[in-house]
Amino acid sequence: MLHLNDNQRRLWKLTWPAIMGNISQTLLNLVDMMMVGQLGALAIAAVGLGGQVSWFMMPIMAAVATGTIALVARFVGARDEENATLALEQSLYLAFLLGIPVMLFGWAFGDDILRIMGAKPDVVSLGYAYIKVLFAFYPIRFAGFTAFAALRGAGDTKTPMKLGILMNILNATFDYLLIFGKLGFPKLGPVGAAWASGIGITTSFLIGLYLLWSGKLVLQFRPSWRFEFGMAKRILRVGVPTMMERGIFSFYNFIYMSIVTRFGTVALAAHQVGLRVESIAYMPAFGFNVATSALVGQSLGEGEPEKAEKTVYEALKMVGLFMVVMAFILIVFPRYLVMPFINPNDPNYAEVMRLASIYLIIVGISEVPLGWLFVLGGALRGAGDTKTPLYITAISKLLFRIIPAYLLGFGFTIGSIHFEGLGVIAAWIAMSLETFTTAALFWWAFKRGKWKHVKV
Repeated sequence: MLHLNDNQRRLWKLTWPAIMGNISQTLLNLVDMMMVGQLGALAIAAVGLGGQVSWFMMPIMAAVATGTIALVARFVGARDEENATLALEQSLYLAFLLGIPVMLFGWAFGDDILRIMGAKPDVVSLGYAYIKVLFAFYPIRFAGFTAFAALRGAGDTKTPMKLGILMNILNATFDYLLIFGKLGFPKLGPVGAAWASGIGITTSFLIGLYLLWSGKLVLQFRPSWRFEFGMAKRILRVGVPTMMERGIFSFYNFIYMSIVTRFGTVALAAHQVGLRVESIAYMPAFGFNVATSALVGQSLGEGEPEKAEKTVYEALKMVGLFMVVMAFILIVFPRYLVMPFINPNDPNYAEVMRLASIYLIIVGISEVPLGWLFVLGGALRGAGDTKTPLYITAISKLLFRIIPAYLLGFGFTIGSIHFEGLGVIAAWIAMSLETFTTAALFWWAFKRGKWKHVKV
């Protein structure tokens, strides 16, 4: 039995439910991809690219969620139950209202975005049908994500875990019923995966809202049905820089995915499969991100910045051990990890397998710094310092991911120097390189210590 000190026990108490909860959320995407994968490379590309368009909207959701977790953690640390409750209520209103224009945007421009990203007409048609259903659930998705963030900020990571597991079970069940048309349900193909996700998201949110309303959790939803601009402003003051950061990241990712897409449907399918597998590998990092963010915010609310700093050091050690294991698995067993996502009867099976395996080996090299990046980012945001991650993202993603991916992928000529280009593999190498540089910049920002004095 491993001996853990007090700080490590506090971290692990919040981390393991966050890991399990986010694994459940990630499994939602994995189950979609595994079942859709049985329909062939076209379906994989359409759902994967449609999911990327959906992911571009995450900055808006992150703005409310980040502000919520920072404020709730501070209020809980300061034993201010009234303001913690008010922050929860106002964040739910904000999230739901912001989800409505996002939903309408997806319906109006989803197909155009797919075309801009370079998708072929058949991918656009199928991907847009998927997007229209997925975006219909965005107001509820935003509100649910924010409610979970508030609970985590208050130190309750078990409830989001349980609701996430329920969501995953529902999603898997309706995936089977709606994608393949079983037990009398309509056969909807890839679009069935979007309906299954929406059903799971809505059900888990409604149960969570009931628990918050009933007073059975660490936070309580006491609806006044009034919009308190003062608290909403505080939430957004902390969260808007995160929205800008994620917006820049999404814009860069849009460019990055456009680069990957132009290497062809097979390369895109391999990228999507590799991405789904890797998403499980960095779940420990996400768990430590959540725990670090909550504990740093609570420690600063208690007026103990040194305690917050010690928590981060412990988190860096612990996440490093987890990510070494994950890196080993990705690098040594890539083909076995990819197999469940590809149909052996697909004519592109061998090439998708080869490329997706290369993807996992390349990203496996950067798993440890990825874990450190998650912890340090969680620490800064939990302290309310959301501007520093914004600046780092704006610089590092452009200089070390986008530009190298383009130049090394497509090739370049400078005077007498001509480089042919390495194709999609170069884009993956650039992504791994950028993980190292971003982690180094986050470490520099953390050591400066300005996060200890941020007012929220």
